[in-house]
Amino acid sequence: MNSLTANTALPTPGRTPTAEPLLRLESIHKDFGPYAVLHDLSFEMSKGEVVAIIGPSGSGKSTLLRCINQLEPPTRGRVSIGDLSIEAGRPLPRSALLKLRRRVGMVFQSFNLFPHLTVLGNVSLAQVRTLGRSPKEADARSLQLLERVGLADKAGQYPTRCSGGQQQRIAIARALALEPELMLFDEPTSALDPELGLEVLAVMKELARDGMSMIVVTHEMHFAETVSDRVVVMADGRIIEQGPSLKVMREPENERVIRFLRAVWNRT
Repeated sequence: MNSLTANTALPTPGRTPTAEPLLRLESIHKDFGPYAVLHDLSFEMSKGEVVAIIGPSGSGKSTLLRCINQLEPPTRGRVSIGDLSIEAGRPLPRSALLKLRRRVGMVFQSFNLFPHLTVLGNVSLAQVRTLGRSPKEADARSLQLLERVGLADKAGQYPTRCSGGQQQRIAIARALALEPELMLFDEPTSALDPELGLEVLAVMKELARDGMSMIVVTHEMHFAETVSDRVVVMADGRIIEQGPSLKVMREPENERVIRFLRAVWNRT
């Protein structure tokens, strides 16, 4: 067994995920033309679990998230969220897609905020259109969420007047507004400088403490080690190692994972 050391603190005690299954991926395969990006990938997670996905660039991490919420429908395989099961290659009714999008929120690398809407309007819009809330109800909920991410004072401003870290926190509030069962984060700090990235990570840590089910594709090794319950390592479209976060990050067994983590730690 190999051991890697890093300048990181030991993990703090986290939540205890329930035994209740939330997400199941069965034999997910994704092709882009002649190129296979994901290879028969299977994965399960429980309600309340926080999973960090790490690995070299081009390993299929972001594609996996997009297959979960059907932004990139898998070529083969099945995605199940609770009692909702989606089989690749079969027509997906709009009602099932809307049900999926309500259950699964996603935060991207880029903020994707509407520049012509205020911060409040960005968080409220989907609530009105998707949940059928009145504008008054949506705005009230949006203010609660903006307060939660520390941005209630920005409600009347436009996104372009906010920093990158603030815009990403607005995007998190917008995703939470639909009250998802699972949150997907696709390298949410990659476009931010370290100081602004810390603002976003602080919000994500609070969500984890509150029991939100989360899958986080990240290059933030400290977050993966100390906040997530489980680390999944991907390379070449496959899961090559997974397990309890501290075990994978400090004592990986797969030689490809050892090389990857050694390169990462040596950069810090």
